[in-house]
Amino acid sequence: MRFNTAATAATLLLAGTVRAAPTSTTHSTSHSTTGTATTSHSTSHSTSTPHTTSTSIVTPITTASSPQASPTTSSSVVLVPTTSTTSLASTPSTTDACYVTAFSAVAAATAACTAIILDSIEIPGNQTLNLSKLKTGTIVTFAGTTTVDFYEADYDIIKVGGTDVTITAEPGAIIDGNGQAWWDGQGSNGGIEKPDHFFVISKLLGNSVVKNLYIQNYPTHCFSISGSAGLIMENIVLNNTAGEAPNDRSGGLAAAHNTDGFDLSSCNNTIIRDSTVLNQDDCVAITSGDHITVSNMYCDGGHGLSIGSVGGKSNNNVTNIIFEDSKILNSQNGARIKSNSNTTGYIANITYSNIYVENISIYGIDIQQDYLNGGPTGDPTDGVIITGVTMTNITGTAESDAKNYYILCGADTCSDFTFEDISIVGGTNSSCNVQPVGDFTCSP
Repeated sequence: MRFNTAATAATLLLAGTVRAAPTSTTHSTSHSTTGTATTSHSTSHSTSTPHTTSTSIVTPITTASSPQASPTTSSSVVLVPTTSTTSLASTPSTTDACYVTAFSAVAAATAACTAIILDSIEIPGNQTLNLSKLKTGTIVTFAGTTTVDFYEADYDIIKVGGTDVTITAEPGAIIDGNGQAWWDGQGSNGGIEKPDHFFVISKLLGNSVVKNLYIQNYPTHCFSISGSAGLIMENIVLNNTAGEAPNDRSGGLAAAHNTDGFDLSSCNNTIIRDSTVLNQDDCVAITSGDHITVSNMYCDGGHGLSIGSVGGKSNNNVTNIIFEDSKILNSQNGARIKSNSNTTGYIANITYSNIYVENISIYGIDIQQDYLNGGPTGDPTDGVIITGVTMTNITGTAESDAKNYYILCGADTCSDFTFEDISIVGGTNSSCNVQPVGDFTCSP
């Protein structure tokens, strides 16, 4: 059973990053406000009481696989916050609209400020922390523990948009989605009504960055990223391991369900890197977009690194996508491309490179054209073109009742597949109705 120790549950692999909650903090911030006059506030926040945070020191998982099976990653150690008190014990003057400690003050801060600190905000039920109209160049920093009150409804909990925006966090800060209040084993497929998207990013443009966030216990899908260009997301931890255990509403299943990490649609020139996703669904899923790179990801417990499902949406083009230098453990799938039956679309120039998989339960590598109503039918259809797929150095293990490789294409819509240095072992009954070129053999 995965996550049978605290260290395993929190294993993180973030390149070049050491994150630790400080024992004391001196915080100096210049808050800029705009309006009829421009005022500069220089405020020094110094802790009068030490900030204590329980942490777990963990190191990357090692396996007995050959060196080339494991992607290149740094040997950094990450300190994972498990509890947190407020990060800033002394509160600035209440006249400082840019330092926010109450949800009711957020709107005024976003209207006036370009350097905003959100310290220990409690988000009321059925309310959205609305950061969707940030001023150009705004920096938003989460501090302390951000919490969410329960309300049985489907609504967005956090929304972000703007140009040249930075969303970041103080060391030790936690964004806690209170998912336990909604989890019932059904996710967005039924049960009690629940927020379908936790952190919605829409039209983040220019040189925007989302980084250094620690998010736990989100109800269903975490990041919904759409209409963005030039965005970088990095050094992010999504930890939904608490949802692995059944609860009194989940009928013996994992309580959390449909807990995708990063879902992207209609995004261009976007990078997601150096991040960890511990969840129960796709680590990353791209349904439309162009020139997207996903690198140095650590994915545990979910459905793998996915294209799709594609077809039947407003945008059904996925082009020039790279997944590289990543690990996928204890997941249903490793590298996956899926399209919907009887729809149209275009999937082209897709690269999976230097991917290590371990303990895969369904498919190590999966390309399917038979999805209908969210599941496979076994009857592939033409309509969505899949061409120019390159997979190199994908290695690792699958469970004995899994398939190492599975390709199920329509009659005329899959072409130009190249597989090199592919070795996934342990599974049985691999099946490929299209044979890629290269040194790949679809067996056993």
